[in-house]
Amino acid sequence: MLQPMPRPMPEPFTPERILLIQLRRIGDVLMTTPTVAALRKAYPGARISFLTEKPSDQLFRHNPNVDQVILHPRCGSLRSKIALLWRLRREKFDLVVDFFSNPRSALITRLTGAVRRIGLDFRGRRWGYTETVRPDGPVSYSAGHKAALVKGLGVAVPSLLPEIFLGETERAHARRQWTGLGVTPRDLLVALCPVSRRSYRAWPVERYAHLADVLIERYGAKVWIVWGPGEETFNNALRLHMRHLALPDFPMPDLLEMAALLERCHLFLGNDGGPHHMAVSVGTPTLTVFGRDFAHTWTPPDVPIHRSVEYDPGCKTDCHYPRCGEECLADLTYGAVEQALELFLETLLEDGHPRRTRH
Repeated sequence: MLQPMPRPMPEPFTPERILLIQLRRIGDVLMTTPTVAALRKAYPGARISFLTEKPSDQLFRHNPNVDQVILHPRCGSLRSKIALLWRLRREKFDLVVDFFSNPRSALITRLTGAVRRIGLDFRGRRWGYTETVRPDGPVSYSAGHKAALVKGLGVAVPSLLPEIFLGETERAHARRQWTGLGVTPRDLLVALCPVSRRSYRAWPVERYAHLADVLIERYGAKVWIVWGPGEETFNNALRLHMRHLALPDFPMPDLLEMAALLERCHLFLGNDGGPHHMAVSVGTPTLTVFGRDFAHTWTPPDVPIHRSVEYDPGCKTDCHYPRCGEECLADLTYGAVEQALELFLETLLEDGHPRRTRH
């Protein structure tokens, strides 16, 4: 009796040229870095490219998991955008993972011609992908949403902590900066970030000013006010409301220089945003104030050195912003944040001085 021929096992998918897409927002780009590292480990021989916009490209300057960064011309001419599409087509990618998954990135993904194209399962964009992913379960840490996109490839992402790789140039810059301002290793150095370009993330600046005064009066802290281009009004308002002096302003650093400055701080205190995620990525303890966004979406789970404070007036799961008074921030009391800060500092200080030795 003839035996049936066994079916040949499908060959494992081993991509040689991988394109990853996250066009904008510093925090969202950093949320992809755990998955980028996992893809590098799973496919060590692959050439990995990352498509993003300025200034996020700076975040990969020393990242060993990315072979090249390709800039997307957000406000470029039609000619420059067509040139980008031709370049991506010529690269002959066999795998594209679109973390961003908006209509523009879905179109880019489709036009690469890659054999496997993975994106989020959003209505009206599925035509751009060969596979779509809808994260399972309730809302969780954003880096986990990014990691879900490669689950179908059999790629495990063991750690969801984002990371920034720094070079000696950036760390030397930070050492010179802090030494020049008279900051010593025994000083409690606090990065205070009162900025946000979205009102529902901006806790009142006068409350941050009072916290800054408490840090200086009770703990002898050196307070660095973190702000970026176009955010001078936050810096000026904070200084106006403070009774004590924060560290003086200095020339605006680039993203990796800022990350190196944050790495030498003992605490990040402020609103949710790019600087918060950069602090997490370099291992600096964070206490972050949240408004409309859920804290657990942007706070690493089960990591005691990263904490958050939020207030839910009862409508965060059924948000009707902007038809509200942003009570999630307005009604988050100063006392609640100060208490969280003091409890956190109990774990970070020993005999009034920072426990950790910085680079």
